[in-house]
Amino acid sequence: MSELCCVPLLRAVFCALLCFSAALCAQAVTAEELEDRAFFALPMELDLDSGADNGDAAILRLTPLYKIPLTQNWSLVNLEMLVLADAPGGVPGRPGNPEPEKGPKTFGLADFTHVSFLTPENTGDFSYGFGFMATFPIATDDVLGSDKWSAGPSFRLVYRTGPWSLGMLGGNQWSYAGDGKRGDINQLMLRGAFRRQLDNNWYLVSAPIITANWDADSGKRWMVPVGGGIGKILGSGSNTWALSLQAYTNAIKPDGAPDWVVRFAIAAPIPAGIFR
Repeated sequence: MSELCCVPLLRAVFCALLCFSAALCAQAVTAEELEDRAFFALPMELDLDSGADNGDAAILRLTPLYKIPLTQNWSLVNLEMLVLADAPGGVPGRPGNPEPEKGPKTFGLADFTHVSFLTPENTGDFSYGFGFMATFPIATDDVLGSDKWSAGPSFRLVYRTGPWSLGMLGGNQWSYAGDGKRGDINQLMLRGAFRRQLDNNWYLVSAPIITANWDADSGKRWMVPVGGGIGKILGSGSNTWALSLQAYTNAIKPDGAPDWVVRFAIAAPIPAGIFR
């Protein structure tokens, strides 16, 4: 790994340690359990990809997740995505930036994405939500962002049975403003959420991020990772947290995209009462 990449990775590890500290005063909770309890959750993912034509990348995603009760029967579930990246330009297939600007490896903020789902309460084993998503061009460098304002509809589906939790969330965005010299956005984004609980607090997990750039040629449109990993809930009582290690190969990908990615994820849920 190059010396240029090491410094941002150290910053990413430091962020991970901060999340661990927050998790020590939190209760471990799965994503689907958030529906049933008023929580602010702070999931964190560090993706290390390899095989892209323009070089490897390290991408840290902080995805605060919080639920706002609206009525006795409906809630608004919100997801924010703040991304720190040490990545080269010109790499296709990344969420929110399907027409990337070419350039050298750069460290900084990527664009910011907000997603909201209007979700009914007490729907049994199957739950759903629908709403909107929007991306704001806050990237600190042109190679890390789209320079476009975009928005579109979003959805989420979750089915739980026994030790299994099967879910999907996603949406499609179109650009409506921004730099006229950059390519327009018409991108589908899907996020799988498949989990199988095992004995002794272990679990299997697969959470691929699938994208489709509808403006690209048919052979360069889709990015479809295949893979997964294993996770563990550690600690006991109120001092618990969940972490997982995953690996994916990009079975379908546009030219120039990474061949594979390794992901380290931490879930740090925080009871809503801590903010009162």
